[in-house]
Amino acid sequence: MPNNEFGDFQTPLALAMQCLRVMGLPEDARVLEPTCGLGSFMQAAATLSPNSERVGLERHPDYVARASEWGRVREANVFHFQLARDISWNTSGPLFVVGNPPWVTSAELNRMDSGNLPAKENFKGAKGFDAMLGSSNFDVCEYIILKALNEHQAEPFTLGMLCKTQVARNVIEYAASTGLPIRESALYRIDAMKWFNAGVDACWFVVSMDPREMPQYTADVYDDVFAPDRPAVARFGVVDGLMVSDVDRYEAVRAGDGTCPYVWRSGLKHDASQVFELVATPSPATKSGQTLDLEADYVLPFLKSTDIFRGRHRDLSKWVIVPQKTFGAETAALEHLAPKLWGYLTENAAALDGRKSSIYRNRPRFSVFGHGDYTYAPYKVAISGLHKQPVFRLVPPLNGQPVVLDDTCYLLPFDDATEAALVTAILNSDECRALVESMVFWDSKRPITKKLLARLDVNRIPFDRDLVREQAAKIAADADLPFDEERAETLFKHLGGSAPEETLF
Repeated sequence: MPNNEFGDFQTPLALAMQCLRVMGLPEDARVLEPTCGLGSFMQAAATLSPNSERVGLERHPDYVARASEWGRVREANVFHFQLARDISWNTSGPLFVVGNPPWVTSAELNRMDSGNLPAKENFKGAKGFDAMLGSSNFDVCEYIILKALNEHQAEPFTLGMLCKTQVARNVIEYAASTGLPIRESALYRIDAMKWFNAGVDACWFVVSMDPREMPQYTADVYDDVFAPDRPAVARFGVVDGLMVSDVDRYEAVRAGDGTCPYVWRSGLKHDASQVFELVATPSPATKSGQTLDLEADYVLPFLKSTDIFRGRHRDLSKWVIVPQKTFGAETAALEHLAPKLWGYLTENAAALDGRKSSIYRNRPRFSVFGHGDYTYAPYKVAISGLHKQPVFRLVPPLNGQPVVLDDTCYLLPFDDATEAALVTAILNSDECRALVESMVFWDSKRPITKKLLARLDVNRIPFDRDLVREQAAKIAADADLPFDEERAETLFKHLGGSAPEETLF
């Protein structure tokens, strides 16, 4: 079992040996393992390159004693240690910084009241609502990798770390934004379930740094660290300041990568599904089967990401309570404007007042967020943020009411059915699909993001106009919506007009 306070997954020796073989560890290497634990990588280095000089850092005193069998180990907290400055070497061979840093986030350690954290700082500079909503949380493994790269960037060296694949991507993106002198990099996938009983996408991440050479921020991806001689299956990295998942595929469709002329929105978030989400029977009912009589203006049809992905966007199976028209709007007036709803909410006040997210602090009682005027638009183009295919749906009104989407979906609101159908057809075109798939990382927990969608410039994607028009007319017909051919031709000339100013949600 891992020691949770330290995010401690001790590396099996067989895996450490293979990782160092992939790196081609030379006989005269200087090997630094900054979070060495029991010293698996130091032991592997001693086995593969007996004449290498091996140094480890470890906070746990029992581990220090055991790892010292394989090299010189200092009892030290890597977060309070300057790697390049505070380590002295007896030899001058090429430097390799290797290991398996903790696979936990700062928030997870904070919840356990762990002291195993760096000094408090807003890692990568997240501000305002981004910081409050979690962007200031960081992966400890990522922090340690970037620390090693930053502190050794004045000299040529090679880094090899076991990490989540998302961490490897974050490192490449950060390095590109700050100009770290990466010469080349590669990602070799590992079976994290087999080696660590961890259900995550993970890899052996190798980075070569050299301040004397022109930096490059793309990385070859290999399917298996135990088959490093097979051809790379992909190449991801930063192209013109933008992260893409498949550099070679992206080159063919990059014209459409720009700024979407529409503002993508997140769906509704409430953190109290037992209260706010109701079953359509067809009358609204609680999940326990209690039929409710609530004011209709505050109860709207509701779809989730699976409904969108599976094509159930024309089925009324759920309702959701939306007690405010916009985020932060006062709710006290509901006691008089919607007394039946007010009574229901106050009956469930314990659950609603106990929601833990900081977004509800100092807000009107029973608040939800992720909504605004766009929530009430009659037509929406929607996509699931969770599923592994880019499928866009045109969502028409249900029961004569606008449909609300949950926070696992993203949407574009429209008042014009023709425009909504046309944009849906463009986003589902082969050309747009190729663009999305060249940028998206399907192994992410939420592969489709608002940031990615905002890059889809529907005015520049090189789609077949006749085919898109035909598909748009079919989409509108399937939704029992009007489709104006002349209006569509006009829209082709400039979709979206000028996008409104972005808001917080």
